[in-house]
Amino acid sequence: MNEGKNTKSGNENTVGSGQNNGRKYIVLDVVFYGSSLNYDQGQGNYQELKKITKWDGKQYVMMSRYALRYSILHWANKIFPQNWKLAGNDVLVAEKGGVARLKTPDELKKDSKDPTYKDIYKSVLEKYPEFDLFGFMTAARGEGNATLTRVSPVKISHALSLTPYNYDSQFTANLDVMKRAAGPGAGSNPVTMEEKSDFYVYNVVIDVDRIGKYIKEEHGDENLGDIDVSGKRNERIRELVEIIFNLKREIKGRLEDLSPWLVICGLYNDGRYETYVNRIKLAKSHVYKVITKEKITTTQDGKTVKEIENETIEEEAPKFVIDIDEETQKLTTKKQKEIIDTISKFLENGDQDKILVYKRKFVQTEPNLA
Repeated sequence: MNEGKNTKSGNENTVGSGQNNGRKYIVLDVVFYGSSLNYDQGQGNYQELKKITKWDGKQYVMMSRYALRYSILHWANKIFPQNWKLAGNDVLVAEKGGVARLKTPDELKKDSKDPTYKDIYKSVLEKYPEFDLFGFMTAARGEGNATLTRVSPVKISHALSLTPYNYDSQFTANLDVMKRAAGPGAGSNPVTMEEKSDFYVYNVVIDVDRIGKYIKEEHGDENLGDIDVSGKRNERIRELVEIIFNLKREIKGRLEDLSPWLVICGLYNDGRYETYVNRIKLAKSHVYKVITKEKITTTQDGKTVKEIENETIEEEAPKFVIDIDEETQKLTTKKQKEIIDTISKFLENGDQDKILVYKRKFVQTEPNLA
């Protein structure tokens, strides 16, 4: 996803004729390190990673935006169990053919004590942040059943590896369990799994003013009217950002740490915004450290001898090359809390546009974001 204002191309994210002016956006471009995060359908005993071919003709490993959203929701439920409840069959229904959806107003009204459609949907948006932040669609089968949709106020891109896939894989089998089972015809059940450890980059765009509001112009249903739970807006955005900074993913018996190594966070007031998701490249940085050692000894004749020894250590560190205007005013920090506190002030006061940069202390950047 590369939406929004781009100073080089002059593109602007606007709706209609200036309708976006005054709208607030929070944009997070996130770089994290992970390993084998999202598998595709595969064939037989071969488990294939999701991949995409880019403009250079090379394949890059992908973690889909659906997998990211899943990880965000489920990790949020662990961190904030009271505020981020996961919806169940009280508001969701599974139809034949494997389709799961939010229940229609009529279906919800049968199970609800609330007197109106508006009260029912308001309670859904209040109780479950996933529908407020990430949208939904109701599409009951049969004639006469209206479809309600909510376009997601929080957009998440796919996460793409910053280096190409190099056909790494592992061959494995559950030989130990098979031996202990000792059943007739027990075999090892071998499987080949593709692997990729790399830096990944993805983008989150938060349309601030739509969170907590589901208005008639969006859904078109007179019975629903305007639904407003915007009292939860600032808290939900702060918690979402905190979740992204502490994100984990459970996959195939592993707990992968998706917390950022680098974040470029833009706070925008006028309906136009920039994203750097496609403007971040990975390079190697050679770091040289000179260690000076002093040794003081005393000779037999009482003289003091000072020996100085220099040792040079070479280390490799990741270096991210960012296509960012060096004259752009940026606040660089190594503290997550400083980013979250600045976002909180932006939500409350609507300060001027800002670029915030978070990076781990050993991460190098070009230009140098000290």
